[in-house]
Amino acid sequence: MKPDTIILTQQSFDKLFRLYQRKLYAVAYSLVHDANTAEDIVHDSFMTIWENRETVQFTSIEAYLFGVVKKRCLKYRRDRYTGKAVYEKILMKERGVMDFYTRTIESCNPNELFQREIIEICRKQLEQMPELTKQVFIAHKLEGKSYKEIADMLCINLKKVDRELQQAAMKLRLSLKDYLLLLLLIVYSEI
Repeated sequence: MKPDTIILTQQSFDKLFRLYQRKLYAVAYSLVHDANTAEDIVHDSFMTIWENRETVQFTSIEAYLFGVVKKRCLKYRRDRYTGKAVYEKILMKERGVMDFYTRTIESCNPNELFQREIIEICRKQLEQMPELTKQVFIAHKLEGKSYKEIADMLCINLKKVDRELQQAAMKLRLSLKDYLLLLLLIVYSEI
């Protein structure tokens, strides 16, 4: 039999929809087992038919409609199966990564990790400080020199030494604000 080409009007399309919508929904639901998905598939199928109304060819409108719905249901199931398989692979990889991270964290001392991180933040902040501030900070905190010794060494007054140390401390405090509680825990755990 040669397929017929029928041009659908709005009125004939509405009639077609009312006539087959429930039957197509029942078929879709039996294939996908989800009411919302079945309804979406039927509506999408009718939308496709409407959008291609000038080129649709069929020998039986009923067979054509059921064929469109069946293909969409099978595609949905295939995509869902593929998506589920991909999702499970991703979950397995994530579990593996989390297990690796957990073993890594368990195998090392967190205090050492955080101490290294804090030292690195301090080093970067020190590099960004003005030269005078950096010299005063290093001389006082790392070399243990007094304010007077620093003032004599850099040819500045004691107030300038104090201001430079306050400026360095403020920059370090701001950059380490997220680590303050951790620093206290580390210090008290070593006492």
